Amino acid sequence: MLATGALLSLPAAAEEPAILTGTWTGTWWMGKYEEPIELELSQAREGLAGGVRVWNYPGAVGSDGGMPVRASVTGTVDGRRVRLSWTMPQHGRFSVELTLLTPDQLFGAGGPGATTAGFELRRAR
Repeated sequence: MLATGALLSLPAAAEEPAILTGTWTGTWWMGKYEEPIELELSQAREGLAGGVRVWNYPGAVGSDGGMPVRASVTGTVDGRRVRLSWTMPQHGRFSVELTLLTPDQLFGAGGPGATTAGFELRRAR
């Protein structure tokens, strides 16, 4: 009985902090369009920085699929919640909220203003 009471009074194990440093590849979609995306992230505590490459971004010059649009990324991580932002040519600030489903999978949505795009990314090995 004492052993059971001692076990119940132990603090709950803390959740391991998410480690997002590395390359993440996957797809982003708006309506019927689905295109490749790649994130290169570097993490310092809760802060994130890096770059994004988006193929076939609507309205971007040279968005014919051959050359990706590139932008710098900043963001934060809080538990399994990841917030990222970058500025896209001709569309302005792009904000994304992702959830870390597994240590190697991110899923979420975001966009410029009211426009919403979906995102699914996996850690590149």
